[in-house]
Amino acid sequence: GTGLLYPALRKAGVTLGPGRGPSDAQYEDALQELNRLMGSLNCDRYFIWTLDILQLPITTAKTQWTIGNITSPAPDFAQTRPEMPAQAHLVNGETRTPIPIATPEQWAQRDSGCCAGEWLLYYDRGYPVATIYLSSPLAGTLELWTWHRVPAFVSVNDLGQLPRGYEDVLVLNLAVRLAPQFQRQVDPNVRADAREALMRLESINAPRPIAEIGDIGACGCGSGFNVYTG
Repeated sequence: GTGLLYPALRKAGVTLGPGRGPSDAQYEDALQELNRLMGSLNCDRYFIWTLDILQLPITTAKTQWTIGNITSPAPDFAQTRPEMPAQAHLVNGETRTPIPIATPEQWAQRDSGCCAGEWLLYYDRGYPVATIYLSSPLAGTLELWTWHRVPAFVSVNDLGQLPRGYEDVLVLNLAVRLAPQFQRQVDPNVRADAREALMRLESINAPRPIAEIGDIGACGCGSGFNVYTG
C-alpha cells in the first residue's frame, strides 16, 4: 500500500495532503487498477526482465501435454500456465538439444517443407490450461524458458520485490490510470514521466537481435549460425 498505491494516488491528485492516508475504498480501487495494469504489462515482452526455466519430465511416449493450475480435470503438469515460452530444449543427462518453437502456420505445415521430420514444439496458450504439442514423442526432460511474470497483489499489505526502475514505472503509470477513475485531470508532467520511465525499462529489457546466416528455412531449421548484434 505505501510502496506503490499511496504515491500513485498522490501523483493522481486523489490524496492531496502530504501524510494523509487514502481511505480503504481508495486503496481497494487502486489495488484493482494496479493488478489490471500489471496484467497488461505482463503481455509485453519488453516489460519482462528475466526468464523462468521450467523442467518438465517426459515419462510417457505421447505428443500432447497439458499444463495449468486447475484441479479438475488434472493437467499433466500441475503448475502455473506459462504466458509465453521463449526457448525449448530436450535435456538428457548432460546433453541439451534445442527444439524450435513453431508458430501456428509452421505447426500446420510441420509434415511438409524444410521442417518435415524435424523436432518441433507448439504451445497453444490455452487458458486456464494450455497444451504443449510435440511433433514426435520424446524421452527426457522438456526444458521451457518462459517469461517471468510480475505477480498480482492480493491485498494492500502484500510485500513484493521488483528490480530497479519497476517501482517508478508502476507508480507513474498507475497514477495516469487512477486520475480519470477518481474524476481528476492527469498532470501532463506525470503522463510524460510515465511514458519515459516505461521507455527506459523497455530499452533495457529488449531482446538482443540475432542475425541468422546460412541455409535457414521458413521454420528456422537447417544449417547456419547466429550472430549476436546487440
